Amino acid sequence: MKNEGINQELIAQGYLAYAFRQGGESPLKFEDNSDIVTDKDVNPIPITPKGGKEPIPFVPRGSRNDLPYDILRRTAKNVTVASNIEFKSKVVYGDGILVYRQVRNETTGKWEKQEVTREDAPEIFDFLELNDFGHVRMELANDLCLFYDAFVEYIFDRNDPPRLVQVRPLETTCSRISEIDEKEGRSLWHGYSAEWYLGTPTDLVATPLLDRRAPLRDLLTRMGRLPGKNGIAKTGRDRRFVHNLRINTPGRFYYARPYWWSVFASGWYDFSNAIPTYKKALIKNQMSLRYIVYIKDTFWAELFKKNRATDEKAQVSLQTKFLDELNDYLTGEENAGKTFVSHFRYDRVKGIEDKDILITPLDNALKGGEYIEDSEETSNTLSYGMGVHPSIIGSSPGKNKSINGTEARELFIITQALMKSFQEATLEPLYFAKRLNGWPEDICFSVTNVQLTTLDKGTGATKNTGLKPENEE
Repeated sequence: MKNEGINQELIAQGYLAYAFRQGGESPLKFEDNSDIVTDKDVNPIPITPKGGKEPIPFVPRGSRNDLPYDILRRTAKNVTVASNIEFKSKVVYGDGILVYRQVRNETTGKWEKQEVTREDAPEIFDFLELNDFGHVRMELANDLCLFYDAFVEYIFDRNDPPRLVQVRPLETTCSRISEIDEKEGRSLWHGYSAEWYLGTPTDLVATPLLDRRAPLRDLLTRMGRLPGKNGIAKTGRDRRFVHNLRINTPGRFYYARPYWWSVFASGWYDFSNAIPTYKKALIKNQMSLRYIVYIKDTFWAELFKKNRATDEKAQVSLQTKFLDELNDYLTGEENAGKTFVSHFRYDRVKGIEDKDILITPLDNALKGGEYIEDSEETSNTLSYGMGVHPSIIGSSPGKNKSINGTEARELFIITQALMKSFQEATLEPLYFAKRLNGWPEDICFSVTNVQLTTLDKGTGATKNTGLKPENEE
């Protein structure tokens, strides 16, 4: 906004200046990133689970033990971060699950994939449907992309031998693991609660945690399929176990620290959040002074006389009422575009127009497009830190930032290839079920990916299953 001084010439002619403005508030507040920037030494919290007798020491996640919720809150506040997480979770989910067999081609001698249908393996497809495994994978994809940690619960029946009948995803935000047991050299328990923020939750459910270094071996041993340390295979009493699916990061013994969290530690997240907040404050406050209204001093005397306001109290009340009505007229949205009519007289002696009211609008220095380059820089940096090319999700503002179809297609294929480890992690429960339930050895699972077509093959997309060299419609 330009620095507009009050017109002294109008003041000299008997006009009094009245300014109408709108209030604002303090716009900027940066985040506390201490939980993410540093790895603090925290003391385990001893908690007695529901139905238990002895307390179990659980390791908090964050200094206030609410770091996962903090990450969710931060993600929801930033357009680029939220969009990147959604994009990556969708890539991890892919286009569904393919059940296939590995068979050797008698002619070429090469291994090939042969799709398995419900008629071939009804038990497998019943397991997928009864457990709503598409939903399970969606939950796992979200947690893996956000936290690099995901948890699933395996539930067995009471048959002999026990069979895996249920696979349930557990919210990572509600999950904690116990302190490493010195005798066993690993964490033994998974704690599930929605009250970690209270310090000592009252709804804690403790479940045996499978050895994170070799979870399948641990589960087979507990189910009597492999011998234990004493060389004897014996089925244990527990029928519920938790499997920690994780994308390993170096130096983390309990919880993963995703590489993309560097956007918080570096300060770029705060910078990105500050830009829209600051622009909003500019729009709201930069033109808080919208008009200067000059009112002839004789106008009030005429107004008082017309309304028969003789005492000071009545005159002040009348003047205040008039100014309030004028302010509402100038600033009210419902009055936008309306015309204001004011009478004036022509002074023949001085040769000037003698007006009762003059309204002078103030110029706005904001012409639009402020901080576009800064917004582009932060969006690109956040996307770079999260492993997402900004052009795929359209996070680069401004002109001439689009890419052609070939570049977009290749970038999408590269993204799918880089997310393979995440996709395979969501399939681990199926391989556990295959081993525990005695499904055929040649049965395998994979994630089918959508692959964009080239224009010479028409518009749309194909499904890349890997069953044959060419993409399938």
